[in-house]
Amino acid sequence: MSTETAIKNVGLSNTDVLVRMYDVGFGDCFLIAYKSGDKIKKILVDCGSIAKRKTAMGTTVKKLVEHVKDKNGKPRIDVVIATHRHKDHVSGFAKPEWNQVEVGEVWLPWTENPNDPEATRIRTAQASFAFALQNFLGFTDDSEDPDISDLTTAEILALNALSNERAMNTLHHGFKNNPTRRFLPDDQNTSGRITDGNLIPEMVAHLLGPSKEEDVIRDMDPPSDQSYLALDSNIQNGVSPSPFTVEWALPEGQGVDRFPSFSEEDRDELQKLNQGISEDFAVALDKAVNGTSLMIMIELKDKFLLLPGDAQWGTWNSVLKNNTARRLLSKTSFYKVGHHCSHNATPVEFIDKVLDQNNSDRVAMVSVRPRSQWKEIPRKPLITELKAKFSGFCRSDIESTQAGFDRVGNIYIDKIL
Repeated sequence: MSTETAIKNVGLSNTDVLVRMYDVGFGDCFLIAYKSGDKIKKILVDCGSIAKRKTAMGTTVKKLVEHVKDKNGKPRIDVVIATHRHKDHVSGFAKPEWNQVEVGEVWLPWTENPNDPEATRIRTAQASFAFALQNFLGFTDDSEDPDISDLTTAEILALNALSNERAMNTLHHGFKNNPTRRFLPDDQNTSGRITDGNLIPEMVAHLLGPSKEEDVIRDMDPPSDQSYLALDSNIQNGVSPSPFTVEWALPEGQGVDRFPSFSEEDRDELQKLNQGISEDFAVALDKAVNGTSLMIMIELKDKFLLLPGDAQWGTWNSVLKNNTARRLLSKTSFYKVGHHCSHNATPVEFIDKVLDQNNSDRVAMVSVRPRSQWKEIPRKPLITELKAKFSGFCRSDIESTQAGFDRVGNIYIDKIL
């Protein structure tokens, strides 16, 4: 097992691209680095977790900040990309260590733009629904590493979708030197490409999502009817709703015998029904926030790194219908497996039909930690397909050495492309 190494000491050649996947448990944190002249350029993609493995998120952030120090000892990252505001992608940005890190630019999805009315509407709808669902379920947890072992699926999804205010404040207003914020795709960039010879020389970022098309935006909205959530939240807060005006009330003691009482079996059935409904709403909310996820292809030193965040079918479908985007996807040489290797974030069409069948030198990495609540994450048939189509495949939850990858304890796994 290798020794922990700062990026500046990795010894990258002029053609190397380093991908470092931090072992954050159920979450994402990827650092990309390459040599440009006498400098090491660094791109951080997400930093969050909703269920740690063995290293706490605060410890991971401290180590990451050490790893990105330049030769002068100052921590610096050229571009920070936060794909979307789910806790398992941004919770690490709540840590105070980021106050000492110099950042060139911060890239966020267009739905984070505070000056865009449509973006504000979508964020408000998602946030209000998340709080209503949390209130309905009756739990709170703002800890660094929440214990989700006893939470239901609905509770975990609601926790993941909360505003993550401290982390998002860092991304919008924090870091040491007030970096430029980009909300992508933006109206000024009609090409869908970002090139910046000063900040990120030799790199082209192709913006694939999220879409601004109306039919895809609809997928970003949680269910519009929150009435049952609001009703139950009022009851839990001690406010009894009054659906009828006073003239419909029966005098005390009259008519009560007309109404049947609930048996224990009836109450159990109602509770099961209630849990099923809340889970449906939580899943809908989860999909809505995932619909805002940045999906980017980074073209760098003849490599193509596909970073889809947690983009699900709405974004993937719009990309797959675009011939130019399909050709770009076919060149994928590195794939950050979407949504922790779930069934709804890596289309079969991408694996079976889009990937260039003549390119055998591909690598895929997935940050995942199996949870009892999600027995299909990671999805085994998808793992089988990825292993068949990629020459290198790596999971963060496997502690033993994986061929072609360099693991450093419970901290990170390196791959040089």
